[in-house]
Amino acid sequence: MNDTQTATEYNAVPHDPVMAAPDPAMFEPMNRDENHILTAHLSSGWCKQSVVYPKLSEPWRETAVILDDLTAAWRANFNAEHRGSEIEAGA
Repeated sequence: MNDTQTATEYNAVPHDPVMAAPDPAMFEPMNRDENHILTAHLSSGWCKQSVVYPKLSEPWRETAVILDDLTAAWRANFNAEHRGSEIEAGA
């Protein structure tokens, strides 16, 4: 087998996802059930990744960052829904 690609074809440097700003807003349109299903799916994959990749490798960390964003989006939606009910209950 011959590798005919040159090193210049791989000039993209992977970025560190932990250094990127969190973006839970991309998951805001999801309802709680969708969030729960996606979180379960990604958590399962994350556990499987830990067998193949060493901890803190880029694929493992990318999934961890997305799971953090999903959790933040779920928490923001939950708080927004329950903040309204607290106001109504206190009135």
